[in-house]
Amino acid sequence: MTTRFERLPALIALALAVLVVAACAIRLRDNETETAQSRAALDHVENPVAAKLERCRAVTYEQRDALLECQKIWAEQRRQFLKKNDSFSPRSDSEPASAGPASPVPPKDNSRLPSGYPTVPAQSE
Repeated sequence: MTTRFERLPALIALALAVLVVAACAIRLRDNETETAQSRAALDHVENPVAAKLERCRAVTYEQRDALLECQKIWAEQRRQFLKKNDSFSPRSDSEPASAGPASPVPPKDNSRLPSGYPTVPAQSE
């Protein structure tokens, strides 16, 4: 009988710890949903294109007029996105897109290879 009473404080402490962790987890989960909802509300207010893109997610193939409008919106978004990333490109606007930039690394010097081994052909681009 005494062993049960000796374990009682440890069981109470364990139960309280579980309750505290559960209460914190529930509180954090509520904050995440509130934050996501407020973030979504701000996006719709600040960016009207985002609202159009949201509607485009539900457009079906049969809705041809809405589909054409959505394709224009997607193309514009893609153009703006790629324009942002294009500022980091080392290639200038006058260069064609198919021509890659010259390699900044000089060709490998094979003079140190021991004789008797076949030479590795240079890669031509």
